[in-house]
Amino acid sequence: MSYPRLMLRSTAAAVAGLTIAAALPTGLASARSVAAGPTIKLVTAQKNITVDRYGKRVFLDPGIYVTALGAPLQFDVQRAGYGRPLTITEIIRVPGRPTVVRPLPAWTLQGWTGLHRFLRMTVKNSAGKTVAEHILPFCPDSWDPQRANPNSAASSRFPASCEFSPFQLSNAWGIQRGWGVDAVTSNFGPGGGLNLALGKYTVTMHITWMWRRFLHISSADAAASVNVKVVKPVNCNFPCVRHPASVRPPAATRQPLPALPASVPTMNHPPASILPDLVPLPSSNIVALHVRNTPTSPSSDQLMFGATVWIGGHSRLDVEGFRSHGSPTMLAYQYFWKNGRVIGRTRAGTMGFDSLLGHVHWHFQQFAEYRLLNSARTVAVRSQKVGFCIAPTGGIDLLLPHALWQPKFYGFGGACGSPTALWVREMLPLGWGDTYFQWVAGQAFNISHLPNGTYYIEVIANPEKVLHESNYANDISLRKVILGGTPGHRTVRVPAYHGIDTEG
Repeated sequence: MSYPRLMLRSTAAAVAGLTIAAALPTGLASARSVAAGPTIKLVTAQKNITVDRYGKRVFLDPGIYVTALGAPLQFDVQRAGYGRPLTITEIIRVPGRPTVVRPLPAWTLQGWTGLHRFLRMTVKNSAGKTVAEHILPFCPDSWDPQRANPNSAASSRFPASCEFSPFQLSNAWGIQRGWGVDAVTSNFGPGGGLNLALGKYTVTMHITWMWRRFLHISSADAAASVNVKVVKPVNCNFPCVRHPASVRPPAATRQPLPALPASVPTMNHPPASILPDLVPLPSSNIVALHVRNTPTSPSSDQLMFGATVWIGGHSRLDVEGFRSHGSPTMLAYQYFWKNGRVIGRTRAGTMGFDSLLGHVHWHFQQFAEYRLLNSARTVAVRSQKVGFCIAPTGGIDLLLPHALWQPKFYGFGGACGSPTALWVREMLPLGWGDTYFQWVAGQAFNISHLPNGTYYIEVIANPEKVLHESNYANDISLRKVILGGTPGHRTVRVPAYHGIDTEG
């Protein structure tokens, strides 16, 4: 496969309105010489809170926010390829000053999770004794950023998560000017909660001294405390906790869709410069499970997996279905965009309505296929998964030119339609991917009668070539898996892909 490669600026240069700052050394002595950026400050939503205890565990969010005042806080995180390390660059945009691009050392990253060792959370009991202390990373991107004051920017422009996939290529992390991000929910706090007795505590959040030096944060702005009372739960059954970031977010309220021109010209041979590029990522979240007998299918061993197809190239993928003469299927068209407007369309496959539980929407029927290949790279098993409600579930390469940082909806919050729909639009923005998990028998691979050994999960995007792309050469991905075990107790080992996504 070939993937877009993002080249980092590596030498000091002056470009109109742009300054490249020297990378900071391991020591911090030079940090003060770098141009100051936004004012970073910890603020509390309220000084006193009450939280419930379940058993001996407390899932604690003290409501302390990392805010960016005066200017946005922004970090560009990217890698030039899957065999290359992640890099992080701070982008400093202060009103009235040139933009500064400031490379940071590798240790400042905790993978795609966020900024390494950014926060220290300390919990003291009513006697002043420290009963818990944790060093936490911090993800500036959030599903729920908050305006910090009435003078803040009207909206946040940054993506909703630091990590969408182990195979993403780039992302923009940041806090919009005048906005804040919850320090704990950005990383979901200490795993498993805290072991706290009923009673009163003081929770203090500190930005660690390394980051205070890097970001020029005063001691007063780098600390905030909240008084916490731990009580028995009332009117709530466990678990009353937030879902982890890996769970597909709930559907957002449907947003108004842009109007199409009354007449769109047919373009059977659109130029590559306006086309998307469909790229399948290597499969992930791979497990072998025994599925017990059901009324509709016998017991079987299933290889379950997740697969993502994302959009590179030059434009979004826009597929729209139109009902014709009361047909149970829709004729699908691919629409082509340039400079934010539709400039053409062409016929592209079909859409069908899926009425099964968990779906109940229109599927574009030629989006992707999945096959399990044996060691000779011939087909051993085919997935019966057909059709997709195309929708953005995670950012993959959000530093591409013209990539959209905030789609109007995530997951099934889009317009995949009702049974009586006349028209359906399914769209995947530039830089974003659609992930589907094959965890259902028939969609997963039935490995009951396969011998142990080496296999490959093959993901094929645009298998029938009904969609126009800027590059068809990268429409297939392979992920090596090694099957073992015995019938009813099959195992799978998944070697890392270029050192990424180690699954066993």
